[in-house]
Amino acid sequence: MEVIEGNAFIKGKIRRASIGIEDGKIVAIKKTLYGKTRNYGNMLIMPAAIDIHVHFREPGMEYKEDFHTGSMAAALAGVTFIMDMPNNVPAITTEEAFRKKLELVRKKSWVDYDIYAGAGKKLIENANAYKIYLSGDNEIFMEYEELASMLRKIKREDKILAIHAEDGNCISRKGRNLMEYDMNSPIKCEISAIKKIIELNERIGAKIHICHVTNVEAVKILNSSSTSFGVTLHHILFSTSSKFRREAMGKVNPPLRAEEERKRLFKAVSGGEVPIMESDHAPHTLDEKKDFEDAKAGMPGVDAMLPIMLYMVKEERLSLKTLVRMVSENPAKLMNVNKGAIEEGKDADFIIVDFNRIEKIKPLSKCGWSPYEGMNAIYPYQVWMRGEMLVDNGQLIGEARGERVK
Repeated sequence: MEVIEGNAFIKGKIRRASIGIEDGKIVAIKKTLYGKTRNYGNMLIMPAAIDIHVHFREPGMEYKEDFHTGSMAAALAGVTFIMDMPNNVPAITTEEAFRKKLELVRKKSWVDYDIYAGAGKKLIENANAYKIYLSGDNEIFMEYEELASMLRKIKREDKILAIHAEDGNCISRKGRNLMEYDMNSPIKCEISAIKKIIELNERIGAKIHICHVTNVEAVKILNSSSTSFGVTLHHILFSTSSKFRREAMGKVNPPLRAEEERKRLFKAVSGGEVPIMESDHAPHTLDEKKDFEDAKAGMPGVDAMLPIMLYMVKEERLSLKTLVRMVSENPAKLMNVNKGAIEEGKDADFIIVDFNRIEKIKPLSKCGWSPYEGMNAIYPYQVWMRGEMLVDNGQLIGEARGERVK
C-alpha cells in the first residue's frame, strides 16, 4: 500500500492524515498508516479539479488545440477530469461522429475524460451527457418548441443536458468592441432563456446544467430552483472595461459584462452562491483575434482556472472549502464520476499544493496565449491521478494515460 501523509482537506476541513492507496483508489484514511510513505510536511493535499466545460477542438480544429495538448495543459494546472464539448468539425450529433471522436482521442489524453454529444432528435446511445445551444451560434441549436421533448428524453434516459442559455431571438453577435458586444447580447437575453428553461423543466425534472452564467440575477433565479449551473473564471475576473493586448482576446459568448456586474458576480462566487466553476476553455489562435468584429469568440482557461483560484484562497478572497466545492465535489456529483473528494473508495485524484510557491500564469494551451498571462497563481507542486503521479514540480511524468470515464 502506498501512503500519502500530510495536511489533507477531508470533509470540509484540513486535518493531519495518512491516506492509503491501492489499485488507484483511496482505501484508508487514518492518523497513521504503514506502507511506502510520502510525507508532504506542511503542504496541502486536496482533491484534484474537474472541469466540465472545455473545447479541445478535436476533430476539425487541431491547429489551435487537440486532446493531447489540451489535456496536458489541464494536468499541469491540477485538473484530472474534463468534459469536452461537441461543437467540432463535424459537430458530434450522430452516432458515427460520436464513435469516431472517441476513437480519435483514445490514448491521447493525459487526464481522464468524457465527451458531450450534441442533442438532436435522437439521443446518441453511448453518450452520458449532451449539449444544446439556445443562442443559435452553431448547428447544435435548439428552438424552445423542441426543448420540452428533449428534456423528457433526458429524464427518461437519466442523462445530463448542458445548455448554453441565451435567447437566440434576442441576441446579436455584432459589435466593434467589448461594450458594444455586451449591449447587443445583453443580460436580459440570458435571464429570459434561463427562466424559460426552469419553467419547462419544473414539470419534467430532467438533470440539467446551465453553462457560464454571467450575472447575479441569474445566480439568484437558479439558486431558487434545483438547476445546476456554472460560472467561468473570465466572467469573474474580466469585464467590458478590462484591457487586453488585443481587445478581441476578451470576446466570448456570453459576453463579458460591465465592471459593476463582474464585481457582484465575483462576490457571489466567493460567498459560496455558485455551485460549479468551469473554464469554458475555448482557444483560438492570435491571428483569429486580430480584428474585433471578425474575431472568433472564446478564450483559453483550463490552464489558469485552478492556479488563479488557489492564489485567491491564499489571499483570503474566498475559502478553500468554497473552492473545493466548486471545482471538485459538485462537478463530480453532477457528472457521477468517482472523483472530487478525499474519501475511501474514491479515485486517488489529488494535488499537492505549496502555498508559498507563487508564480505567474503562463500560456500552456497550444494556441500560445492566455488572457491571464502574468497574473499571480499557485500551480500544484504535484498532481496525482488514480494513484499515480501525473505531474511533479511542473513536469509531466510518464505518458498520456487518461481514460474515458463512463
